[in-house]
Formats: sequence, structure tokens, C-alpha cells
Amino acid sequence: MTPLRETVLKRLRNYADKGIFRGFGTSEDRKGNLECRFLWHAPEPHRLRFEPRRRAVVFVDLLPGVPYPSEMDRELRRFVAERASDDLPAHRRIDASKVSCRCRNRGGKVSIEVRSLDGDVEYAAGKAVKLVNEIFLNFLAGPYDDYMIEHFGAPEE
Repeated sequence: MTPLRETVLKRLRNYADKGIFRGFGTSEDRKGNLECRFLWHAPEPHRLRFEPRRRAVVFVDLLPGVPYPSEMDRELRRFVAERASDDLPAHRRIDASKVSCRCRNRGGKVSIEVRSLDGDVEYAAGKAVKLVNEIFLNFLAGPYDDYMIEHFGAPEE
């Protein structure tokens, strides 16, 4: 395993060891990418891929059923871009000089990518996890309750 993969894996295992991720498992694909699966915000496992060549952490098909173009897709992209705002406290802010964040929508499935610009893949992995957490807790909760009920089995309360 390369040092970059080891660094990202160590960061992710730390979340699993703390009980944040459940059922954490890893593998390596044919291209040498680290593939991780774990339970977190959804009843089905999340799939995270680390691509060492691109220094990118990708939550693959994180959000299903998001048509492109749609208001939800546009709002999600706006929300992700705002994570680099100076208006956010430093601990919640994403340093745009260190990583780039983007949403990819393919066939109505949104993936979230955080790519290291300076080689600090540990920072990228940590910010990717925090970004996804914010998406579930601060973006989807409330305005997208019906979406959460339909796609993630959230309670109808």
C-alpha cells in the first residue's frame, strides 16, 4: 500500500474506531484505488474511493434520486461552494487553497469529491467526511425531509 493510501486509510479507520462509521471494510480496485464501505448516515453502506493518482476522496453515488438539472442539485452545489466561505468558523471552513470540492451528478446520483491541491490527503479525507456530515445534518435536514424519507428511510416525524 502506498503512503498516500495508508494516510487516508488511517484517517478513515480513526472514524471507525470511534464508532462513527460502522461495518468498515476496505479493498483495492484494479487501478490501485482504495475502496471503503461503511454504514453512517444511511441504511445502505456508503462507498468512499480514494484515488491516489488524483489525490481525490470521492463519496461515490452518495445521493441517489437527484435529477440534473433540478433545484436540489443547484442548491447542493451552492451549499458545497459555501463551505469555503470566510463567514464560516475556521473549524467548519474548507480551505480552498488546500482542496477543491465538487459535486458530480451522473444519472441522478450525486457523488462528492474532495481533491487535495497541496498533497495533504489527510486534510482532504477529513474535510470530505465533515462535508458529507454537513450535507446530511445541515443541507438535507429540514428542506429535504421528504427526500430523506424516500431515499434513506428517515422517520416521518
